[in-house]
Amino acid sequence: MIFAFSTSSRIASVAVFDDAGNVLWAGAQDAPQSASSASMALLNQARLEQGIKVENGTLFLADLGPGSFTGVRVGIVLAKTFAFLFGKPCGGLPAFDLVSVDRTVVLPLKRGEVFVRRPGEEPFPSTVAPPGDFVGYGLPDAEPVYPDAARFAGLIDRIDRMEAEDLVPKYLIEPSISIPKKRILGVNA
Repeated sequence: MIFAFSTSSRIASVAVFDDAGNVLWAGAQDAPQSASSASMALLNQARLEQGIKVENGTLFLADLGPGSFTGVRVGIVLAKTFAFLFGKPCGGLPAFDLVSVDRTVVLPLKRGEVFVRRPGEEPFPSTVAPPGDFVGYGLPDAEPVYPDAARFAGLIDRIDRMEAEDLVPKYLIEPSISIPKKRILGVNA
């Protein structure tokens, strides 16, 4: 079984696939600022409804972002933890692919800016909606389409499998965190 997590947006989603990539169970929950508890609740729901056991996992997948800094890390930590715990590989895909692989995708960057990714091209920041047909979220007056773990279906063969310690977020800009200026626990920063 393959387990997938998407937590880069306000919607947390979990999907379980057979080893051929067919969806066995999928669920999503609105989870602004609570991706970890929502993901675990969804995993428990899969267990109760379908008798799915995480220890039967053969591959653990995560949404690599971009998206919420903490949210992205929640999904990655879940995939890494289960992969490490059960000695299995893990991997991931960008949030763009979990919205759509064959359409222009828009994802929020920061207030007034979005990332735009056209099929086959690298994402770029923009302050305006792209012309034509696009999907995603973060623009006013557009019906939101969020990344979804169930969209790993059909893409599993494209995923590089790796050891748990090698799975990291896909940052398109540096995280807006800073190093403390005060001495903390005897460490000069």
